[in-house]
Amino acid sequence: MAVMMLLSASALYAKPYTPAPGSTERKAICDAMRAHVRKDNPKLLKIPMVFQVRFLRMDGDYAGFEGFPVNKDGSNIPVDISMDIVYTTCLKRIKGAWSVVMDLSCSDVPSDKDVRNIRNRLAADFPASVLPDYWRKRLRP
Repeated sequence: MAVMMLLSASALYAKPYTPAPGSTERKAICDAMRAHVRKDNPKLLKIPMVFQVRFLRMDGDYAGFEGFPVNKDGSNIPVDISMDIVYTTCLKRIKGAWSVVMDLSCSDVPSDKDVRNIRNRLAADFPASVLPDYWRKRLRP
């Protein structure tokens, strides 16, 4: 009983953190990102891609990701196969599996209306602490 209370108390005070390269958590998040990126681009199904991660932070069952796909050797994926885009996403762990719940990737600065729509669609309990600075500032109410 005391152990359960200790675990619950530590969970309440857990801080956002970045999973270490090679960790199970980081791999699971990157696997969810691979599925997300490949979903709309069948050309990528044959590419053994990894991510150049610019930002990754977790807090409980939520994570924020920013990065772009590259070939397994670190070289760029040709533009005719994959868009030259940095993906910025919000993820949630549901029943043990990570899933992208919102894609914030954009090719231009979002308008105030776009930001309001994103703010309204993002789960109320999504922690701003896992977002990159740009989005944390933009989505602040």
